[in-house]
Amino acid sequence: VYQDIKEKLSMEIIIKQKVELHPNMCVMSCTEPEQWDVVIEGNDDLLEKYMSGKSLEALELEQEESIRFHNCSLFPVYHGSAKNNIGIDNLIEVITNKFYSSTHRGQSELCGKVFKIEYSEKRQRLAYIRLYSGVLHLRDSVRISEKEKIKITEMYTSINGELCKIDKAYSGEIVILQNEFLKLNSVLGDTKLLPQRKKIENLHPLLQTTVEPSKPEQREMLLDALLEISDSDPLLRYYVDSTTHEIILSFLGKVQM
Repeated sequence: VYQDIKEKLSMEIIIKQKVELHPNMCVMSCTEPEQWDVVIEGNDDLLEKYMSGKSLEALELEQEESIRFHNCSLFPVYHGSAKNNIGIDNLIEVITNKFYSSTHRGQSELCGKVFKIEYSEKRQRLAYIRLYSGVLHLRDSVRISEKEKIKITEMYTSINGELCKIDKAYSGEIVILQNEFLKLNSVLGDTKLLPQRKKIENLHPLLQTTVEPSKPEQREMLLDALLEISDSDPLLRYYVDSTTHEIILSFLGKVQM
């Protein structure tokens, strides 16, 4: 599971718990000093101190960990089961203590980022946006690039899996917009206010294959489906060969397949 997380989500993770299966299933906090390696490696001062043989205080490690949580350059891994009510209290405690929004509901400039594109059952294209700063209001005109703006005509949040209309959203909240132009990682507002993250090299699809519908008359349906999939997953792309008219699918690996 940890390897899947690293391959699909981020290499920068810290395991905060271990799972005991016997005599009863439970989760326990990790106490091994090795868990802090990823924190130490990400800070030159801590690394230099560690390499010189000096002891590191738990407080300075926890402070560096908290800083990296907030700037989204380190992600903790917790364990649990909602079905069996295991680890839920620990998770709630971590969310409330570690992942509070550092901004207040004031008049700071707007900044948000699209982290997910999804299509509803009615084929509506939905852009999920995490707000990092400011307040987004219904009927606002919002900059999405140096030359482009969009008008917020409808905005939603998700409550118990259902889309519910709202007229404003604050920093730290997730807002859902019906929009045909926003793309994955599009930024609304001031890009300078985005959390600073360690730069990751852009991954490009490495493998290719041809795909075809089981029936020729389903070709347009297949192309529509590929358009939706590639819209929500930038590591999966397709094109139609201009000579052979074959549909060529490019992907990174078995994750996309």
